[in-house]
Amino acid sequence: MINVTEQVLRLGPLIVLLTTCFWLMIATSRTSSMIDGKAYGFAGNSRQQVAQGLFRLSVIGALGALIGYAAEIRWPILRPVGKLEWLHAVGLALALAGQFLTVFAQSSMGRRWRVGVPSAAPDALVTQGSFGVSRNPVFLGMLAMALGLALAVPSIAMIVCATAFWLACEIQVRDEERFLESAFTDQYVAYRSRVRRWF
Repeated sequence: MINVTEQVLRLGPLIVLLTTCFWLMIATSRTSSMIDGKAYGFAGNSRQQVAQGLFRLSVIGALGALIGYAAEIRWPILRPVGKLEWLHAVGLALALAGQFLTVFAQSSMGRRWRVGVPSAAPDALVTQGSFGVSRNPVFLGMLAMALGLALAVPSIAMIVCATAFWLACEIQVRDEERFLESAFTDQYVAYRSRVRRWF
């Protein structure tokens, strides 16, 4: 007999990551068509290349690790360290909450959504909605999702991927802050003094 809880905990993390990746690819493509340009692009400097590499490593690595986990491949690097079903459930719930925040915050950016530091600033600084509580609600949601996935499937591979993702976010957020301050000057400085980086 199929244990539904086990199936949800085994397949749920992969479904959360796949649907989020799919959503963000569609959103980026849609934004690119709205602005007659490219919403995806990392600057040519080495910091942006490191951030881009860490983002790719973490997402592709997590997809591989979660596919291996869902397919019940028992390699040591993919095997969860411990069988605490309640922790896996809490992790999946956190990943779902992070997914919701990511999609909600990204949607509120509309045509101002960008991936990476763009070559030109958007037409306005987004400061309302979830951006009135956190300067980085999309990244906050993604980080909650990464932590949740690492708790849902606490394998060495997932812990490494979540750590790589966190490092990428730290680099990216600081680069974006410098870019936004140079693009929006006093408006961004006032926003930064009102709203915290994370929460």
